[in-house]
Formats: sequence, structure tokens, C-alpha cells
Amino acid sequence: MIKEFALEPDAITASYREFCYFTEKFGVSQGRVISEFPKKWRRMVCESAQRTHGGRVEFTRIVERLKLLKDEVVFDAGRPGGDGSRAWINRALDEHARQPFSAIIARENPTAHTAVLVSADLDDSESRFQATGQRHITRTAAQIVDSVGLLLAAAKTVKLIDPHFDPTKPRWRRMLGRVMNALSCNGQAGITLEIHRANNALPGNLKRCFESAIPGLLPAGITVQVFLHPEAAMHNRFILTSVGGASYHTGLDDNEDGNSTPTDLVSLLAPGIFATEWATYSGQTAFLVYS
Repeated sequence: MIKEFALEPDAITASYREFCYFTEKFGVSQGRVISEFPKKWRRMVCESAQRTHGGRVEFTRIVERLKLLKDEVVFDAGRPGGDGSRAWINRALDEHARQPFSAIIARENPTAHTAVLVSADLDDSESRFQATGQRHITRTAAQIVDSVGLLLAAAKTVKLIDPHFDPTKPRWRRMLGRVMNALSCNGQAGITLEIHRANNALPGNLKRCFESAIPGLLPAGITVQVFLHPEAAMHNRFILTSVGGASYHTGLDDNEDGNSTPTDLVSLLAPGIFATEWATYSGQTAFLVYS
């Protein structure tokens, strides 16, 4: 659902206007992110702007705008940077062969590679560049989790929010297992997975519910915290991560057993909405903790 693009620093620094034109098209809520490839991508942008504009005002404006790009725009998915002595385009093509980007945006395409979009020719009519912040999905565990798969690949904290979350039932446990697997493979240390649900049962019953399911699913290196909220305060369902999130109109449980709604509408959250929801589900004391 979220497209990750490798973006050549030299392709966006010819002018401040060009820099804004490109970077304004990216962000989790738009369904596109700029890959932080390589890790020093921001520094490379500054160096490119310095070469092009020297110490003039245009350089300063680009650098100041670059500082405003948040992690939900310039996205660190843990990709290796390759051989720093080689040209950026060659490194990007090598990385694409290892783990594909949605596309590579570059000044030139000397080898006519099908993955490369030439920046001067790029506009929203290009199908490979088109993206959306909403999508209908089939309610399988795979599609629920894959909708935010890129976010999970970079997250240190994840919040699963569903008032009816019940890990003893397969329709939630399948999704939870996929989330845990994605987090265990993302290369981050000290990952925290929070489960937020309604406080609509006796504490002892809720404790037994989680005790019977979580320890058997929990991978090494992940801490699970369970939080309870008044049922009347919980309506929407979300997967929130430290780098962005999405809302699910029906629920985080799948329909693989065929007893519920077959599809759902997933919406990627705009930065302001994400910040509000993240704050809503922060600062409470955990009911249960597993590590």
C-alpha cells in the first residue's frame, strides 16, 4: 500500500522550487515515502545543493526545508547503502536487485533500466508513481498486516488498537502472529508492541485471555504491553507505529473463517491525525507486560 522510492539527491536540488515539488509528493498518508538510501541521504542532498548553489540563498532554503522532512517522509527501512565509492544510481540499482524499490527516481537512466524514472519527465500520470492513502482490502491476516508492512519494517513501537482484541481467537491471533514476525525481522532493538482494548470484562478473565496466548507467540527481543480503556472511549481500529499508522474501518481481526465482513477500508493517517491518535494511546499504565 505504501510505495518506497529511491530518490537521487542530484535529481531534486537544481532549485528550491524543484526540491519542494518533489518532496511535497511524499509522506505516509500519500502512500509514497522517500527511501533513506543510503543512510547519509540527507547529507548527500546538502552536498548536492552546495555544489549547485554554493552558499547562496537557494542553498540555505533547500537545507532549511530538508530539516522539516520527518521520518514519515524520508523513511529508514534498514537498507544497506552499498559501496560508497560507486555512483548513486549504480548503488540504487544493486539495492533494487536485492530488494526492489517501487521505483528509482534519477536525473538520468543511462542503461534504460525499467525501474528508473527520469526526474525531468516525471508527473502524476506515471502509473508507477501513482499512489493512494486508502485501499479496500480482503480481510485476511496477510492483507491487514501488509497494508502497513513498510511501517513495521522500521518501527520501534507499535500500537494495535481494537476494543474487542482477543488473542485467544484465531481471527486476531493470526494477525498478531504476522505483526510479531514482521517486528522480529526488522533489525530494530528493544521493540515494544502495545495492545489496546476495551476494559469490558473482569480483570481476571482478561488476564487469563492474554496469559493463554501471548507467551506462546512472543519472539525474543520484543516486549508486549496490554492496555485497557473504557469501552465507550474506543471506536476506531488502528495500527500505529513510531513512523506512521493506518485506520481499519471494520477491525484488526481477519475473516479467514468466513463469519464476518469480507472486506475492509484501510486509510493511512495524515500527520496531524496520527499525532492525535498516538497521544490518545500514550501515557497510560500497562495492565500486563510480557518480555
